[in-house]
Amino acid sequence: MRRVLPILVLFVFISGCGLNQNTNNSNIESNTTSSITSSQDSSKMTNLDNHLVTAKQALSAGDYAKTIEEATASINNNPNNAEAYSVRGVATALYGDTTKGLADTKKAYDLDPNNVANYYNMAMVYKLQGQLNESKQWFEKVLEKDPSNTWSVYGIATIYADQGDDTKALDWLEKAIKIDPSVKAVAAEQDHFERFHNNERFKQLVGSK
Repeated sequence: MRRVLPILVLFVFISGCGLNQNTNNSNIESNTTSSITSSQDSSKMTNLDNHLVTAKQALSAGDYAKTIEEATASINNNPNNAEAYSVRGVATALYGDTTKGLADTKKAYDLDPNNVANYYNMAMVYKLQGQLNESKQWFEKVLEKDPSNTWSVYGIATIYADQGDDTKALDWLEKAIKIDPSVKAVAAEQDHFERFHNNERFKQLVGSK
């Protein structure tokens, strides 16, 4: 579980760390194009939003089954809801089915290719699959749009650590810490860097003794 839970932590962090979220999702557009909206349509939109809100809350709580259920309900209300596919994809991957999770995150990207959050989620699901090079490419796509995105920089650091490239791992970890010093505590606890605990440079970076 130590490898899975930190990934979820990163996903939760990313929702509030400056990604250029594209809020023009199809579900919003399709319900605002008309100036006259029936009460029935308004109710449906509210229910859709409630499903998505509940799905996000469940994901943050680590209740992946509930997340999948609520995100699916949101998708059933609007098959073009990119954010719901994205949330369901991450939850499905964390729940153990990375193949279906990747299919959902790809669908989210296809529906909303300008939403940088979708790039991050693609990176995370590829990481869960163990496809580290593909994951790194998607983290790099995030950084093309948002060069100071802490958790994409950190994600690349963990990939280099997992691949055994210690110098690059520490270089990227240092970059992440310079952006956000809270990375120190995360790196000190995650098993990506467990073997670095006696490394002098690592100890200097995270402030451990």
